[in-house]
Amino acid sequence: MKVLIADTFADSLKKLCRPWYHPHNLWYSFKCWAWKRYSTIKPRYLNHEWCDRTELLPHMMFEILSQFIERECSPGWVEWYGEYGHKITIDGKEKYVMDEMLDIYRWWNETVQKEYPKKWDEWHERMREHEPSEIFEEDTEIEGFCIIYAPRFDSPEQEEAYNKVCKQCNELEQEIDDKHDEMMHRLINVRRYMWT
Repeated sequence: MKVLIADTFADSLKKLCRPWYHPHNLWYSFKCWAWKRYSTIKPRYLNHEWCDRTELLPHMMFEILSQFIERECSPGWVEWYGEYGHKITIDGKEKYVMDEMLDIYRWWNETVQKEYPKKWDEWHERMREHEPSEIFEEDTEIEGFCIIYAPRFDSPEQEEAYNKVCKQCNELEQEIDDKHDEMMHRLINVRRYMWT
């Protein structure tokens, strides 16, 4: 079956012009494009620099929840509590969906953004106390220029203390990542209730 270029162009033009059929849609589309970009999410706790996708994903998910809690959950639109309040079962217990959303919201905005940075600063300070005198050196055996990790410690005790702190720091990072995964799963479980 032949597809004519004119037909393909006409279909593309219809898709492009679909929201512009009525003047109201034209104004609404322009307003959303220029001022209220509803589908553009900027995580408040990330700067405009590069970050790995493993970090970006939780920031985006919890930013969407935060915006929903702060901007859309005004009393009166949805009955979150009471006889008609939405409930969800968690670990065999019924809980109001709004309570679950607020628990996740508080964890993200209070625990993650205020307590975790303090923990990280404390661990990095402990690492600096036992830091090796030189960390990187040039590897001359490999063709070209290559930098390898080769720490030089002043004493075996310093190396042992540094390795111990690094191990504890890795355990803390694993604990934090596991908690992020758990909370992301909890957020996915209430996703269907995030409408007003």
